[in-house]
Amino acid sequence: MKTAVTIQQKSPSGPIGLKRAFGEILVATDFSARSDQAVSFAVDLARRLGSHLTLLHVVPTPYPIDYTLGGIPNGEWEHVRQRADQKLEAVLQRAKIRYDSVDTLVRVGFDLHEEIVGAAREVYADLVVLSTHGYKGWKLLLFGSDADELLIEIPCPVLVVH
Repeated sequence: MKTAVTIQQKSPSGPIGLKRAFGEILVATDFSARSDQAVSFAVDLARRLGSHLTLLHVVPTPYPIDYTLGGIPNGEWEHVRQRADQKLEAVLQRAKIRYDSVDTLVRVGFDLHEEIVGAAREVYADLVVLSTHGYKGWKLLLFGSDADELLIEIPCPVLVVH
């Protein structure tokens, strides 16, 4: 069960213990406009709390049989990986204009959920920030919600930016 952190004491500089509660924040990006909003929110939150922020991008594994299932054809994978690295570097540079304690993590895998959960464990995330596409009705039934599934799987509090 996910629980909210309540801070009882305050100091002149803000809540005591909040940085300790969220010392490591992980934000996942797929470079979409919605994930850009989540990154922006995470940068502001990390700056206000004095937390360390890790920007995560998951590159799909090369999948030689049928890349329509989420993988990348072997011949295109290196190009896709280089493009992802360039895009993540650009996101990092924009983030560092506003806050310096930011780095990146790239994971490669077939299962997006598994990679995000693994990254949260790898960096010992105290909070994970995600974006959501906001599908409703039949689109939600057809495409599902990654954020909903990750809320259950991620081992720390999750903040969803919509």
